[in-house]
Amino acid sequence: MPISSPIECILFDLDGTLLDTSYDFAFALNQTCRDFDQKPLRYQTIRKVVSQGGLAMTQLAFPLLEGEALEARRQHFLKIYFENIDNHTRIFPGLELGLQTLAQQNIPWGIVTNKPGWLTEKLLANLTFPSKPLSVISGDTLTVRKPDPAPLLLAAKQCHVAPEKCLYIGDHIRDIEAGNNAGMKTASALFGYLPDLPESHCEKPWPADFHFETPFEISQFFKTLKST
Repeated sequence: MPISSPIECILFDLDGTLLDTSYDFAFALNQTCRDFDQKPLRYQTIRKVVSQGGLAMTQLAFPLLEGEALEARRQHFLKIYFENIDNHTRIFPGLELGLQTLAQQNIPWGIVTNKPGWLTEKLLANLTFPSKPLSVISGDTLTVRKPDPAPLLLAAKQCHVAPEKCLYIGDHIRDIEAGNNAGMKTASALFGYLPDLPESHCEKPWPADFHFETPFEISQFFKTLKST
């Protein structure tokens, strides 16, 4: 049955929540390692820091570098990633059903990511969704990024839904903080690119309203929402 407090709009984080981009990131980072005679990293090691962004991944691969040398590696890494941005990236298995439900119920949805626009646009250009996102906010759309609430508030405005009737789903603590700061309901995507957490914090690591262990759980949850 529908939840007591209505949710009329869904907003997603991108990497690690809506899309599994980890394989293309891992390829690009390890190719950068090879190009600079650095030992490649294990996929699972890279996966845990994808949501922290390009700089964090570059620092993971080149921990002894800083300044211009580190920035040169980061730019090299991002160039390779851009050229291979959608080789293996897909909607998380199990989440397509949820997106179909949103389309069938005419529930607006959008994307709010800290990924820069030039990468977001290239990635989304080759993906097809059951319905079009009404808002796509990238990390450089505004002068501030998550956990500042402004990107989420802009997304809600573009979706023509009050913030308190939006649900923001993400796989990083800044996602939950941003959603809470915006007065939205929030949900943690526990299948995303989370770092290692203490056993006692694995089930509900952040102060979110909902916690989803799998993408399929999100799809099932969407079936409880009312159409607008």
